[in-house]
Amino acid sequence: MLVTVLIYNSLVFSKLKYLFSSNRENLTQKIEAVSNATRDGLLLIDKNNEITWSNENAKEWLGLNEKYASKNIRSYFPNPNFSVFLREIDSEKTLEVISPTKKENFLSLQIIPFGDEERIIIIRDISKPIKLETIRTDFAANASHELRSPLTVIAGYIDMMQHDDSIPKDWQEPIKELGKQSQRMQSVLSDLLVLFQLESESNEIDDEVIDLEAIANSSKKEAMSRKNPPQSFEVNFSEPALIKGDEFRIQSVVTNIVENALRYSDKKGAIKIYWHTDEKGGHLSIKDNGIGMEDKHLKRITERFYRIDKGRSRDMGGTGLGLAIVKYALQNHNATLEIKSIIGAGSEFICHFPKDRIKK
Repeated sequence: MLVTVLIYNSLVFSKLKYLFSSNRENLTQKIEAVSNATRDGLLLIDKNNEITWSNENAKEWLGLNEKYASKNIRSYFPNPNFSVFLREIDSEKTLEVISPTKKENFLSLQIIPFGDEERIIIIRDISKPIKLETIRTDFAANASHELRSPLTVIAGYIDMMQHDDSIPKDWQEPIKELGKQSQRMQSVLSDLLVLFQLESESNEIDDEVIDLEAIANSSKKEAMSRKNPPQSFEVNFSEPALIKGDEFRIQSVVTNIVENALRYSDKKGAIKIYWHTDEKGGHLSIKDNGIGMEDKHLKRITERFYRIDKGRSRDMGGTGLGLAIVKYALQNHNATLEIKSIIGAGSEFICHFPKDRIKK
Protein backbone atom coordinates (compact mmCIF):
# COMPACT_ATOMS: atom_id res chain seq x y z
CA MET A 1 0.00 0.00 0.00
CA LEU A 2 2.79 2.42 0.98
CA VAL A 3 4.69 1.62 -2.21
CA THR A 4 1.58 2.30 -4.31
CA VAL A 5 1.08 5.70 -2.63
CA LEU A 6 4.72 6.66 -3.18
CA ILE A 7 4.58 5.67 -6.86
CA TYR A 8 1.32 7.58 -7.34
CA ASN A 9 2.70 10.71 -5.62
CA SER A 10 5.89 10.59 -7.68
CA LEU A 11 3.87 10.37 -10.90
CA VAL A 12 1.72 13.34 -9.88
CA PHE A 13 4.83 15.33 -8.96
CA SER A 14 6.45 14.49 -12.31
CA LYS A 15 3.37 15.64 -14.23
CA LEU A 16 3.11 18.88 -12.27
CA LYS A 17 6.81 19.53 -12.76
CA TYR A 18 6.38 18.98 -16.50
CA LEU A 19 3.41 21.32 -16.67
CA PHE A 20 5.10 24.15 -14.81
CA SER A 21 8.32 23.73 -16.77
CA SER A 22 6.34 24.62 -19.91
CA ASN A 23 5.56 28.20 -20.80
CA ARG A 24 2.43 29.73 -19.25
CA GLU A 25 0.56 29.90 -22.56
CA ASN A 26 0.69 26.13 -22.91
CA LEU A 27 -0.17 25.55 -19.24
CA THR A 28 -3.79 26.69 -19.58
CA GLN A 29 -4.23 24.65 -22.74
CA LYS A 30 -2.86 21.54 -21.06
CA ILE A 31 -5.08 21.93 -18.03
CA GLU A 32 -8.05 22.42 -20.37
CA ALA A 33 -7.07 19.30 -22.32
CA VAL A 34 -6.75 17.24 -19.13
CA SER A 35 -10.20 18.34 -17.90
CA ASN A 36 -11.77 17.49 -21.26
CA ALA A 37 -10.11 14.07 -21.29
CA THR A 38 -11.87 13.01 -18.09
CA ARG A 39 -15.16 11.09 -18.20
CA ASP A 40 -16.71 13.50 -15.72
CA GLY A 41 -18.28 16.87 -16.22
CA LEU A 42 -16.62 19.72 -14.30
CA LEU A 43 -18.12 23.08 -13.35
CA LEU A 44 -16.74 26.01 -11.40
CA ILE A 45 -19.33 28.23 -9.73
CA ASP A 46 -18.93 31.42 -7.72
CA LYS A 47 -20.60 32.53 -4.48
CA ASN A 48 -23.72 33.57 -6.40
CA ASN A 49 -24.02 30.09 -7.98
CA GLU A 50 -23.02 31.49 -11.37
CA ILE A 51 -21.09 29.14 -13.69
CA THR A 52 -17.67 30.68 -14.38
CA TRP A 53 -16.02 27.72 -16.14
CA SER A 54 -16.92 24.26 -17.45
CA ASN A 55 -15.33 21.43 -19.39
CA GLU A 56 -16.79 19.90 -22.58
CA ASN A 57 -18.75 17.12 -20.86
CA ALA A 58 -20.49 19.58 -18.55
CA LYS A 59 -21.35 21.83 -21.49
CA GLU A 60 -22.90 18.92 -23.36
CA TRP A 61 -24.83 17.41 -20.45
CA LEU A 62 -26.26 20.75 -19.31
CA GLY A 63 -26.67 22.34 -22.73
CA LEU A 64 -24.37 25.25 -21.89
CA ASN A 65 -23.55 25.85 -25.55
CA GLU A 66 -27.13 26.79 -26.37
CA LYS A 67 -27.87 30.41 -27.24
CA TYR A 68 -30.14 31.09 -24.27
CA ALA A 69 -28.29 28.97 -21.73
CA SER A 70 -28.49 30.26 -18.17
CA LYS A 71 -25.36 30.95 -16.16
CA ASN A 72 -26.96 30.09 -12.81
CA ILE A 73 -26.59 26.44 -11.83
CA ARG A 74 -29.96 26.44 -10.00
CA SER A 75 -31.86 26.84 -13.28
CA TYR A 76 -30.63 23.44 -14.49
CA PHE A 77 -31.79 21.52 -11.41
CA PRO A 78 -35.04 23.13 -10.11
CA ASN A 79 -35.30 20.56 -7.35
CA PRO A 80 -35.67 21.43 -3.63
CA ASN A 81 -33.17 18.67 -2.81
CA PHE A 82 -30.58 20.34 -5.06
CA SER A 83 -31.01 23.66 -3.24
CA VAL A 84 -30.30 21.94 0.08
CA PHE A 85 -27.39 20.01 -1.46
CA LEU A 86 -25.91 23.24 -2.84
CA ARG A 87 -26.27 25.02 0.46
CA GLU A 88 -24.76 22.30 2.67
CA ILE A 89 -21.55 21.86 0.60
CA ASP A 90 -20.64 18.43 1.95
CA SER A 91 -17.92 16.93 -0.27
CA GLU A 92 -18.73 13.43 1.05
CA LYS A 93 -22.31 13.50 -0.26
CA THR A 94 -23.63 12.94 -3.77
CA LEU A 95 -27.01 13.76 -5.29
CA GLU A 96 -28.72 11.86 -8.12
CA VAL A 97 -30.70 14.08 -10.51
CA ILE A 98 -32.42 13.82 -13.88
CA SER A 99 -30.43 15.26 -16.79
CA PRO A 100 -31.79 18.68 -17.83
CA THR A 101 -31.18 17.90 -21.53
CA LYS A 102 -32.29 14.23 -21.71
CA LYS A 103 -35.01 13.24 -19.26
CA GLU A 104 -34.19 9.53 -19.66
CA ASN A 105 -30.63 10.08 -18.37
CA PHE A 106 -29.42 10.41 -14.79
CA LEU A 107 -26.52 12.38 -13.33
CA SER A 108 -24.66 12.18 -10.03
CA LEU A 109 -23.45 15.47 -8.53
CA GLN A 110 -20.69 16.10 -6.02
CA ILE A 111 -19.63 19.50 -4.66
CA ILE A 112 -16.09 20.34 -3.55
CA PRO A 113 -15.15 23.71 -1.98
CA PHE A 114 -12.56 25.60 -4.02
CA GLY A 115 -10.77 28.70 -2.79
CA ASP A 116 -12.58 31.11 -0.48
CA GLU A 117 -16.01 31.34 -2.11
CA GLU A 118 -15.99 29.14 -5.20
CA ARG A 119 -17.04 25.51 -5.62
CA ILE A 120 -16.31 22.74 -8.08
CA ILE A 121 -19.24 20.54 -9.13
CA ILE A 122 -18.29 17.10 -10.43
CA ILE A 123 -20.93 15.55 -12.69
CA ARG A 124 -21.03 11.85 -13.53
CA ASP A 125 -23.32 10.12 -16.02
CA ILE A 126 -24.89 7.22 -14.10
CA SER A 127 -27.63 6.42 -16.63
CA LYS A 128 -26.30 2.95 -17.50
CA PRO A 129 -26.10 1.51 -13.94
CA ILE A 130 -29.50 2.97 -13.04
CA LYS A 131 -31.13 1.52 -16.17
CA LEU A 132 -29.52 -1.87 -15.46
CA GLU A 133 -30.79 -1.69 -11.88
CA THR A 134 -34.28 -0.89 -13.18
CA ILE A 135 -34.19 -3.90 -15.51
CA ARG A 136 -32.98 -6.12 -12.67
CA THR A 137 -35.66 -4.84 -10.29
CA ASP A 138 -38.43 -5.24 -12.87
CA PHE A 139 -37.32 -8.79 -13.62
CA ALA A 140 -37.16 -9.73 -9.94
CA ALA A 141 -40.56 -8.13 -9.27
CA ASN A 142 -42.19 -9.96 -12.20
CA ALA A 143 -40.56 -13.26 -11.20
CA SER A 144 -41.75 -12.84 -7.60
CA HIS A 145 -45.26 -12.08 -8.78
CA GLU A 146 -45.35 -15.11 -11.08
CA LEU A 147 -44.05 -17.42 -8.35
CA ARG A 148 -46.74 -16.33 -5.94
CA SER A 149 -49.63 -18.21 -7.61
CA PRO A 150 -48.00 -21.66 -7.94
CA LEU A 151 -46.59 -21.37 -4.42
CA THR A 152 -50.07 -20.65 -3.06
CA VAL A 153 -51.34 -23.84 -4.73
CA ILE A 154 -48.44 -25.89 -3.33
CA ALA A 155 -48.98 -24.45 0.17
CA GLY A 156 -52.67 -25.34 -0.08
CA TYR A 157 -51.97 -28.99 -0.85
CA ILE A 158 -49.35 -29.18 1.92
CA ASP A 159 -51.89 -27.77 4.38
CA MET A 160 -54.41 -30.42 3.32
CA MET A 161 -51.83 -33.17 3.88
CA GLN A 162 -51.01 -31.82 7.33
CA HIS A 163 -54.64 -32.32 8.36
CA ASP A 164 -55.06 -35.68 6.64
CA ASP A 165 -55.14 -38.50 9.22
CA SER A 166 -54.52 -41.11 6.52
CA ILE A 167 -50.96 -39.83 5.94
CA PRO A 168 -48.41 -42.34 7.37
CA LYS A 169 -46.64 -41.24 10.55
CA ASP A 170 -43.26 -41.43 8.82
CA TRP A 171 -44.39 -38.65 6.47
CA GLN A 172 -45.92 -36.33 9.05
CA GLU A 173 -42.67 -34.67 10.12
CA PRO A 174 -41.38 -34.07 6.54
CA ILE A 175 -44.79 -32.64 5.55
CA LYS A 176 -44.71 -30.38 8.61
CA GLU A 177 -41.27 -29.12 7.51
CA LEU A 178 -42.59 -28.59 3.95
CA GLY A 179 -45.39 -26.47 5.39
CA LYS A 180 -42.94 -24.41 7.41
CA GLN A 181 -40.70 -23.79 4.39
CA SER A 182 -43.62 -22.93 2.08
CA GLN A 183 -44.83 -20.35 4.60
CA ARG A 184 -41.34 -18.89 4.73
CA MET A 185 -41.19 -18.67 0.94
CA GLN A 186 -44.55 -16.91 0.89
CA SER A 187 -43.25 -14.42 3.46
CA VAL A 188 -40.10 -13.76 1.41
CA LEU A 189 -42.14 -13.18 -1.77
CA SER A 190 -44.56 -10.91 0.07
CA ASP A 191 -41.70 -8.80 1.49
CA LEU A 192 -39.96 -8.70 -1.90
CA LEU A 193 -43.11 -7.36 -3.58
CA VAL A 194 -43.44 -4.67 -0.88
CA LEU A 195 -39.79 -3.74 -1.33
CA PHE A 196 -40.11 -3.49 -5.12
CA GLN A 197 -43.20 -1.34 -4.71
CA LEU A 198 -41.32 1.03 -2.40
CA GLU A 199 -38.46 1.30 -4.89
CA SER A 200 -40.62 1.87 -7.96
CA GLU A 201 -42.98 4.38 -6.33
CA SER A 202 -40.39 6.39 -4.42
CA ASN A 203 -41.85 9.74 -5.56
CA GLU A 204 -45.53 8.80 -5.20
CA ILE A 205 -46.18 9.58 -1.54
CA ASP A 206 -49.63 10.42 -0.24
CA ASP A 207 -49.81 13.38 2.09
CA GLU A 208 -52.42 11.94 4.42
CA VAL A 209 -52.15 12.69 8.13
CA ILE A 210 -50.78 9.70 10.07
CA ASP A 211 -51.08 9.19 13.81
CA LEU A 212 -47.83 7.49 14.87
CA GLU A 213 -49.10 6.89 18.40
CA ALA A 214 -52.07 4.91 17.06
CA ILE A 215 -49.72 2.80 14.91
CA ALA A 216 -47.43 2.20 17.91
CA ASN A 217 -50.37 1.12 20.11
CA SER A 218 -51.60 -1.19 17.35
CA SER A 219 -48.16 -2.85 17.21
CA LYS A 220 -48.18 -3.18 20.99
CA LYS A 221 -51.60 -4.85 20.97
CA GLU A 222 -50.50 -7.32 18.30
CA ALA A 223 -47.25 -8.16 20.10
CA MET A 224 -48.88 -8.67 23.50
CA SER A 225 -51.51 -11.00 22.00
CA ARG A 226 -48.87 -13.46 20.77
CA LYS A 227 -48.24 -16.88 22.21
CA ASN A 228 -44.90 -15.67 23.64
CA PRO A 229 -45.34 -11.93 24.25
CA PRO A 230 -42.55 -9.67 25.57
CA GLN A 231 -42.49 -9.10 29.32
CA SER A 232 -43.21 -5.39 28.80
CA PHE A 233 -44.13 -3.07 25.94
CA GLU A 234 -44.15 0.65 26.71
CA VAL A 235 -45.55 3.34 24.40
CA ASN A 236 -44.64 6.83 25.59
CA PHE A 237 -45.76 9.84 23.53
CA SER A 238 -45.51 13.06 25.52
CA GLU A 239 -46.77 15.17 22.59
CA PRO A 240 -48.90 14.66 19.46
CA ALA A 241 -47.17 12.57 16.78
CA LEU A 242 -48.91 13.47 13.54
CA ILE A 243 -46.92 13.33 10.31
CA LYS A 244 -47.74 13.68 6.62
CA GLY A 245 -47.10 10.65 4.46
CA ASP A 246 -48.26 7.20 3.43
CA GLU A 247 -49.87 5.21 6.24
CA PHE A 248 -49.13 1.78 4.73
CA ARG A 249 -45.42 2.54 4.45
CA ILE A 250 -45.13 4.03 7.93
CA GLN A 251 -47.06 1.07 9.33
CA SER A 252 -44.51 -1.24 7.67
CA VAL A 253 -41.66 0.74 9.29
CA VAL A 254 -43.00 0.29 12.83
CA THR A 255 -44.15 -3.30 12.26
CA ASN A 256 -40.80 -4.47 10.87
CA ILE A 257 -38.72 -2.80 13.59
CA VAL A 258 -40.96 -4.19 16.34
CA GLU A 259 -40.88 -7.63 14.66
CA ASN A 260 -37.08 -7.45 14.66
CA ALA A 261 -37.08 -6.52 18.35
CA LEU A 262 -39.36 -9.43 19.22
CA ARG A 263 -37.26 -11.87 17.21
CA TYR A 264 -34.02 -10.99 19.01
CA SER A 265 -35.35 -10.66 22.55
CA ASP A 266 -35.82 -13.44 25.12
CA LYS A 267 -38.81 -14.14 27.39
CA LYS A 268 -37.88 -11.13 29.51
CA GLY A 269 -38.00 -8.88 26.46
CA ALA A 270 -38.82 -5.22 26.96
CA ILE A 271 -39.76 -2.89 24.11
CA LYS A 272 -40.15 0.88 24.36
CA ILE A 273 -41.53 3.23 21.71
CA TYR A 274 -41.34 6.95 22.29
CA TRP A 275 -41.55 10.16 20.28
CA HIS A 276 -40.15 13.67 20.57
CA THR A 277 -39.70 16.72 18.36
CA ASP A 278 -37.05 19.44 18.20
CA GLU A 279 -35.87 22.12 15.79
CA LYS A 280 -34.73 19.45 13.30
CA GLY A 281 -38.01 17.52 13.10
CA GLY A 282 -39.64 14.50 14.73
CA HIS A 283 -37.93 11.41 16.11
CA LEU A 284 -39.54 7.99 16.62
CA SER A 285 -37.46 5.63 18.77
CA ILE A 286 -38.07 1.88 19.08
CA LYS A 287 -35.82 0.32 21.70
CA ASP A 288 -35.39 -3.26 22.89
CA ASN A 289 -33.25 -5.14 25.44
CA GLY A 290 -32.34 -7.98 23.09
CA ILE A 291 -29.02 -9.55 22.20
CA GLY A 292 -27.69 -6.45 20.39
CA MET A 293 -25.14 -6.46 17.59
CA GLU A 294 -21.55 -5.46 16.93
CA ASP A 295 -20.71 -2.11 15.32
CA LYS A 296 -19.47 -3.82 12.15
CA HIS A 297 -23.04 -4.92 11.36
CA LEU A 298 -24.75 -1.54 11.79
CA LYS A 299 -23.89 -0.21 8.32
CA ARG A 300 -25.05 -3.37 6.55
CA ILE A 301 -28.03 -4.47 8.62
CA THR A 302 -30.49 -2.70 6.27
CA GLU A 303 -29.16 -4.50 3.18
CA ARG A 304 -31.44 -7.05 1.53
CA PHE A 305 -30.95 -10.58 2.94
CA TYR A 306 -28.12 -9.46 5.25
CA ARG A 307 -28.16 -11.60 8.37
CA ILE A 308 -25.99 -11.47 11.48
CA ASP A 309 -26.97 -14.98 12.60
CA LYS A 310 -28.38 -16.83 9.57
CA GLY A 311 -29.43 -19.88 11.53
CA ARG A 312 -31.30 -17.98 14.24
CA SER A 313 -33.01 -15.68 11.73
CA ARG A 314 -34.29 -18.55 9.58
CA ASP A 315 -35.40 -20.62 12.60
CA MET A 316 -37.50 -17.69 13.81
CA GLY A 317 -39.07 -17.01 10.43
CA GLY A 318 -37.09 -13.96 9.38
CA THR A 319 -36.96 -13.12 5.67
CA GLY A 320 -33.90 -10.86 5.79
CA LEU A 321 -35.89 -8.05 4.12
CA GLY A 322 -37.63 -6.31 7.01
CA LEU A 323 -35.04 -3.62 7.71
CA ALA A 324 -34.48 -3.04 3.99
CA ILE A 325 -38.21 -2.25 3.76
CA VAL A 326 -37.80 0.12 6.72
CA LYS A 327 -34.93 1.95 5.02
CA TYR A 328 -36.74 2.45 1.70
CA ALA A 329 -40.05 3.40 3.34
CA LEU A 330 -38.26 6.10 5.35
CA GLN A 331 -36.38 7.34 2.29
CA ASN A 332 -39.73 7.75 0.56
CA HIS A 333 -40.60 10.23 3.33
CA ASN A 334 -37.22 12.02 3.21
CA ALA A 335 -36.54 10.46 6.60
CA THR A 336 -33.46 8.64 7.86
CA LEU A 337 -32.77 5.65 10.11
CA GLU A 338 -30.23 5.74 12.94
CA ILE A 339 -29.26 2.49 14.65
CA LYS A 340 -27.58 2.16 18.05
CA SER A 341 -26.72 -1.18 19.59
CA ILE A 342 -24.75 -2.73 22.43
CA ILE A 343 -23.95 -6.45 22.62
CA GLY A 344 -26.04 -8.03 25.36
CA ALA A 345 -27.93 -4.80 26.11
CA GLY A 346 -30.18 -4.36 23.09
CA SER A 347 -30.72 -2.07 20.10
CA GLU A 348 -32.41 1.24 19.36
CA PHE A 349 -33.82 2.19 15.97
CA ILE A 350 -34.50 5.92 15.60
CA CYS A 351 -36.54 7.22 12.65
CA HIS A 352 -35.74 10.89 12.00
CA PHE A 353 -38.52 12.70 10.13
CA PRO A 354 -37.80 16.13 8.58
CA LYS A 355 -39.54 19.22 9.91
CA ASP A 356 -41.77 19.62 6.86
CA ARG A 357 -43.31 16.17 7.51
CA ILE A 358 -44.57 17.13 10.96
CA LYS A 359 -48.25 18.09 11.11
CA LYS A 360 -48.85 20.85 13.64
